[in-house]
Amino acid sequence: MEIIYKSKIINATKKRNIYDKFKYKMILHRANLNYLLVLLLIIYAFVINWVSANIGILPIDTFAFFDSGFNILNNKLPLRDFWIFTGLLVDYLQALFFLIFGSTWNSYVLHASFINILASLSFYFFLIRLNLEKLYSFIYAISFATLCYPLSGTPFAYLHSYIFSLISIFIFSIAIHERKNSLWLLLPIIFFLAFFSMQTPSFYIILILLFFSFYFLIIKKNPTGLKLFMTGGILSLFGVFVFLYLTNTSLENLLYQYFLFPLTIGAGRLTSDPNAYVTLADQINFQRLIGNFKFIHAFLFPLIFVTCKFFIEKKKDSIVTINTIIILSVMAFFFNQLITANQIFIFSLIPIMASLLHISLKKLKISNIIYFVLIFILLSFSTVKFHQRYNIDRKFLDIEELDKNKAIDARVIDEKLKNLKWISKYSEPQEEINLIIKAIETIKEDNRDKIIITHYQFFSLILNNNLNILNRWYLWDNNTHPTETHKYFSFYKKMINKNLSKNKIKVIYLLGAEIQFEKVKDYFTDTCFKSTKVVENKFSYHEIIKCKV
Repeated sequence: MEIIYKSKIINATKKRNIYDKFKYKMILHRANLNYLLVLLLIIYAFVINWVSANIGILPIDTFAFFDSGFNILNNKLPLRDFWIFTGLLVDYLQALFFLIFGSTWNSYVLHASFINILASLSFYFFLIRLNLEKLYSFIYAISFATLCYPLSGTPFAYLHSYIFSLISIFIFSIAIHERKNSLWLLLPIIFFLAFFSMQTPSFYIILILLFFSFYFLIIKKNPTGLKLFMTGGILSLFGVFVFLYLTNTSLENLLYQYFLFPLTIGAGRLTSDPNAYVTLADQINFQRLIGNFKFIHAFLFPLIFVTCKFFIEKKKDSIVTINTIIILSVMAFFFNQLITANQIFIFSLIPIMASLLHISLKKLKISNIIYFVLIFILLSFSTVKFHQRYNIDRKFLDIEELDKNKAIDARVIDEKLKNLKWISKYSEPQEEINLIIKAIETIKEDNRDKIIITHYQFFSLILNNNLNILNRWYLWDNNTHPTETHKYFSFYKKMINKNLSKNKIKVIYLLGAEIQFEKVKDYFTDTCFKSTKVVENKFSYHEIIKCKV
């Protein structure tokens, strides 16, 4: 009997060892699969953005952070030395990429590609934490990576703000799903990153999450989470004042440029102010409400339906709160898209809604395979459709109708623009490039302290010379900076002329069909200008004498 008993123990031990080995192998297999999927996602998110970024340009947006990033490395700072109204974090991130990887076009694209990787990985791990299978999470993340940053391809303030806003939603969702208090410390920091990328759409998302934070931290009494949340907010606010001190930037400049002036833009659009660049009334029509966003609606309404079903069946699950936040956020992003004149950038909401619809159906135990097939068919179709339209055809950059076979290697302008295929909506590529090369040669020979006003914001970097830019963007009608009719124009003019005097500027160069002297001269005092010379069509310079501040 003893021998039989010992034999049973030995056999049981062997079986347990076999089971443990099998279990270990399965764990190892799953870990290896996860590493593989993460690696593939990183590569894909990088490559698709890299390829998209190099197909054509829209100068006013494409080069928005090119010179500004370079100028930061040369102690010419946004807010303090040149006018911005958004994108502060993007400027400094670009300066960091230039510092590490060199001041080239490739470093510029690398910045946006890195953010696309960050966004895609955040979304992937968000789905994993919601207990969605790795393979499904990967599929949704691939769609997200396709529809997120590649639409622009290069650093774009709206996309930075949008992505950090989404990350804040992911962090909040995990905090309530896993009851993880440590994430409450991180949440306000991400708020600040989103807001100082661009005020909207981040502002709407911050309001939504603050409301839900109030509920989960105060109403439901989570003192530890509340303390951490408040600590994160105080640290972030303290960081802003440290930044102002270290950069010798006045609080007044921050208030006027980042708060007061942008508020007038938003108010003008909502109230149909005749001085507004675009109004809500201009943007509201059937095509924009329905036609442009039909695939978003195709996922939004089913997600609303299943979320209501949770309430009807009285099923308590964190996914209900998460769905509600996503639904409200989609509406906020949608509203922001309508009131702006910016390129459409919210198609990556489709895989987010699709994945939550997938998770919700599983939790409701609705296992009908037809529903999941429909989700993946619609997801695949919309991903391919918008990839073709916005990433390949470059509708985002308004070069959809141009013959991209005419694009020219931008290295003919300068080696620092290597990999960029130059084509824009302004003129024939060769004609545009010839004009730019002429401007580079002319400015290079001019040893005087100077300013260039242009949509081609790369002259400082290419010439390795700070050209004392006045604005990051030059759009009129009080859209990017105050013009003569605006109530903050006097503040803006004072700032411009102060910098003009401080930097002892002797000549102002104007480059581009839309950059006209009649629009620019109002910036400066009447006593400034000495003479004007037109070098050729779309390119001129204006000599000045000492301006009175």
